[in-house]
Amino acid sequence: MTKRSAGATKHGMTAAATDVPASCSFLAPTPADLILRDVERHAEHPDALSNTGVMLHLTGVVPDLAELRQHVAARLADLPCLTHVLDRREPTARWKSAAPEMDHHVHAQRVDAGPEPLDAAMRRLLREPWPEAVPTWRLILLHGHVPDGFVLLYLTHHALQDGGSILAVLEALFGPPMRVEQSAAVARGVPHEHRLRPGQVLRSTMMLLRRAGKHHRWSSPAHPLSSRRHLMLTYAPAAWLRTTARAGDASTNDVNLTAMADAVAEWAQAAWPRAADLPIPVMIPINLRTAEEVTAPGNRLFLARIDLPGGTMPLLQRLAHTRTLTHPLKSTEHKAVLRAILTRLPMWPFQRLVALMTAPGRLTLGASYVVVRHRLRYGDAEVNRIDPLVVCPPGAPMTVAVFVYGNEVSACFRIDEALPGAESLPARWRQALEDMATAAQPAD
Repeated sequence: MTKRSAGATKHGMTAAATDVPASCSFLAPTPADLILRDVERHAEHPDALSNTGVMLHLTGVVPDLAELRQHVAARLADLPCLTHVLDRREPTARWKSAAPEMDHHVHAQRVDAGPEPLDAAMRRLLREPWPEAVPTWRLILLHGHVPDGFVLLYLTHHALQDGGSILAVLEALFGPPMRVEQSAAVARGVPHEHRLRPGQVLRSTMMLLRRAGKHHRWSSPAHPLSSRRHLMLTYAPAAWLRTTARAGDASTNDVNLTAMADAVAEWAQAAWPRAADLPIPVMIPINLRTAEEVTAPGNRLFLARIDLPGGTMPLLQRLAHTRTLTHPLKSTEHKAVLRAILTRLPMWPFQRLVALMTAPGRLTLGASYVVVRHRLRYGDAEVNRIDPLVVCPPGAPMTVAVFVYGNEVSACFRIDEALPGAESLPARWRQALEDMATAAQPAD
């Protein structure tokens, strides 16, 4: 697939064959895919399932459901992540072709007026189980909550799709015509084929091992972790992150991570002494998706741990420390090693590595960050906001997904209800972003 459009339909995208591709070539399921499916066995509540997705808020007339189904079906041939299921039959797992049923996968639901009914519908749908042997995704048209708009709720299972894959689906269904390599889902600085130098392999391996130790920050006899989750959405102007990033010679994700560390450190001082005045371990997904596999099923990421500075310190000083910690993760050479682990390492050592990183005492906060570079629309209705819905698996205290779309930042916090007072974390994160932007402004 070299281009996503040739002749436009009424919705601005090219019509394609509705058949499932006869043959697709992509990586076999990785240990990351398998663990995201298997970890659900330990979930004692539906909040901890591996269901993920996004809410697209659109302004415009509610579309016809039959036309929406036709629109999606016309693009399935270019979206193997929507036409495959994870087959766990022995001796090896594999991706198996499976035709979606549009009546099941794309449907509509009317909700009462107001934000509360919409929120309740989203939470209920997010907890719904998946039928066996069908692709694990849904697109639900929600309407009635506002007089001049609607929501497209896209849900999937994390074993099938990561954030990059979800973004690729959104671009294919609702984005402008583009070449595959223009997709924001394609990782920057990840060579498809790269000759690995022994020195870089050693440095990257040592970096992974140094940050794989147990920390027990979230082990508390008084507050054992549970499978119940708060789901909280919060928003901030993207200008805050951009202003601070320019002033601090950092990335906007560095700014986001700094705000998260500040929020957790401030909360820990009052509510979680085990993490007070200590580094804060955070798992960051490194996107490794190439243009050739932009819509392939499965995860194309590597979870890298960094220990963000804890305790009390000025925000811009914290940002400088964060920038130093994330710098090695951005190098082409390090990403090449991670990509080699994903694609070349035999299954058994990869399984051992994933098991090591996700063992009790090592699981920690997760922080994903996605920049949506292209404006999205369906017909004449424009997407004005994107709300991410993040997974927080059993054993993880909190995960945060941040989407930057246009001039707005949307953040989804999934927080273990066992953490006392942790509902304050989204507001603390937002306040830290505002305070950093204020501090970064040049003096008059």
